[in-house]
Amino acid sequence: MGAYWLLAKKAFRRNMQYRASHMVNNAASAIFGFIYIAVWQAAARNAGAGEYTAAVMARWVAFTQVMLWLAVFLPHGLGIPEAVRTGAVSLEMLRPVDFHLLVISRELGTVWYNAWFRSLPLALVFALAVGVHVPQRPATYPLLACAVLLSVYLGLCQQYLVGISSFWTVQARWAWQLVNTCQMVLSGFMVPIDLLPPPFSYLARALPFAPLLYDPARIYLELSGAEALAWPAIWAVLLTLICRSLTAKARRRLEVQGG
Repeated sequence: MGAYWLLAKKAFRRNMQYRASHMVNNAASAIFGFIYIAVWQAAARNAGAGEYTAAVMARWVAFTQVMLWLAVFLPHGLGIPEAVRTGAVSLEMLRPVDFHLLVISRELGTVWYNAWFRSLPLALVFALAVGVHVPQRPATYPLLACAVLLSVYLGLCQQYLVGISSFWTVQARWAWQLVNTCQMVLSGFMVPIDLLPPPFSYLARALPFAPLLYDPARIYLELSGAEALAWPAIWAVLLTLICRSLTAKARRRLEVQGG
């Protein structure tokens, strides 16, 4: 476990070198967040859409905007396509550590950095602008923690699948664009899944993108309880099995030539 912890710390320190640049990204995220809040407040000004009132949607947008940096805005393919292109992946697979855990633990350092230097500043800005929803039920806090952890892990797994596809394709950008589009549209970021027309609402609920933002947001706003963790947990197990199966196939496919 020491090797995985070291990789996470190195990723955190590497990101520390770009703090000034990331502050610019934070400003852009805040601007987009305020635009989405204004749109929803105008759309839900009179009666809203059921439980999604103007006040709820303002905090929904703020929460999901903060969560983007933890579960969606992750490195393209977790760096695997670049390693495949340069051949560095052969050295990574020769290391006496599990390749899947190596990549996930390394990017957990990036997620930890994002939590402190991207999500936290955004949360403070939105808290001043639209206020903070303080959960009234004590059980909400551990449920929210579990939902956020599952969201982060599922986001990493989805990007890992994008990266591992580069073992079979010359260019993995198509896979990233497909996954990124699904994450933005079917995760509840733009529109809560409940408000999507059938059959898109059913499709979004069945796919592993809703656990990224929709389920944590509903738990945070106390619109859902423990039942919202069931489907994310199932998808966490399924994606883990898929990732590890493809990793084994990729290892057998890898060819190293020369000395």
